[in-house]
Amino acid sequence: MLSGPIRLYRCGSCDGLFSRRTLASGNTLGAQYRSDGQMKARILPQTPPLVVCPHCQVPFCMLGVKHAIEFRDYFPGWGFLGEPKPEEVASKKAQEALAQQYKDVPRYELATHTQCLDYVQSHKMAENEEPLRLYAWHRVNDERMDSPRHLSATEAQNLQSLLMRRDTEEDDDILIKAEMLRELGQFEAAAAVLDHDFSDEAEAQAEQIMQAIERQDDQPFIFAPNRNDGDIEFARAWQARRYPPEVPQLLDEDTMDIPLFQVSNRDWWVKVLGMMSHNWALIEPQANGEATVYFFHDKGMTLRHSGFKRANVSNRSAVVDALKFDDVHQAQRALKANDFDRLKVKPGPWLDFVSDGHFWDARATEEGVYSKKGYLQPLHEGRKTSTEALFSLELAKKSPFSEYDLIDPTN
Repeated sequence: MLSGPIRLYRCGSCDGLFSRRTLASGNTLGAQYRSDGQMKARILPQTPPLVVCPHCQVPFCMLGVKHAIEFRDYFPGWGFLGEPKPEEVASKKAQEALAQQYKDVPRYELATHTQCLDYVQSHKMAENEEPLRLYAWHRVNDERMDSPRHLSATEAQNLQSLLMRRDTEEDDDILIKAEMLRELGQFEAAAAVLDHDFSDEAEAQAEQIMQAIERQDDQPFIFAPNRNDGDIEFARAWQARRYPPEVPQLLDEDTMDIPLFQVSNRDWWVKVLGMMSHNWALIEPQANGEATVYFFHDKGMTLRHSGFKRANVSNRSAVVDALKFDDVHQAQRALKANDFDRLKVKPGPWLDFVSDGHFWDARATEEGVYSKKGYLQPLHEGRKTSTEALFSLELAKKSPFSEYDLIDPTN
């Protein structure tokens, strides 16, 4: 960070002078980002749009105001490139004289959140209304970060006025709009605003706001740092949340060489077997109350030749095994007992291995690692029934990819 000139401003109420130091350079390394859009960077401090005169304590808007006096008291690199020219020496002396003359001029003071709210309510702000209302919101949240509380009626009114001015479809604006609605306690509306395909850079923040919405939490918070992948788990959780469901009923099944195998949901369960090796499952509720768990290999691959041509299975995923249970709850318990987790609850680097495309049934040619090996274990010892029998823990911990040669159906 390099200091720039010092600028003096004259108060319009008392005619007193106060100072502001400018920056010649800075950066956002190590910056903190808050859910309301505020950024604080130690190496890039920012001048507020509304300050207070240190003499009369009257708020002073800094936007578009011309400074009265400017001078430097810092001369980086002076004389480094050789002997200064006479005019450069004279200029430096003049700057130093001004710095000495005005060395006792006080710096501006920060406006309180009450002063900010009073100002935006009592002044006609024209083009400056949005940044001033935004700063008032940030000052309110500075206090709420230290002492959590709900917004007052005046604070909510300011936020409603600011909300009316957010109508673009840029990622940052959508995030801020959702945050405004969340802090106003309008959680359903906030969640609806987040129904958007964000860029990679915004996914983690969208997930953190959504989790706060689901907790019905209306307090501001600091985002997880994005440096060193500090927010990568939030980004993966958002990707899992946004995983698009298939709509197989819209396909023309008559044009398919392999019949379409329909599963009504894409609420994936995943079991991590090892590096780049996973098993996947979907729970399909049945009309009679029972449930069927369908299993998949990574990316919908098969382990044995299916007999179909490459073109037949291109961009499709294979159902490789299935087990039946008394109901959905029992199926969920069985998966959890064998180290499966819901993808939405436990997102991770395995997102890249999810089966996509429309499904086809490959159970006739696959080994049936869960249904045909004979290693079944009941949920409750001493109460063995066919519907409560689980696939073997020992077998489930073995990767079928280590037991068989991987066969890509597209080859």
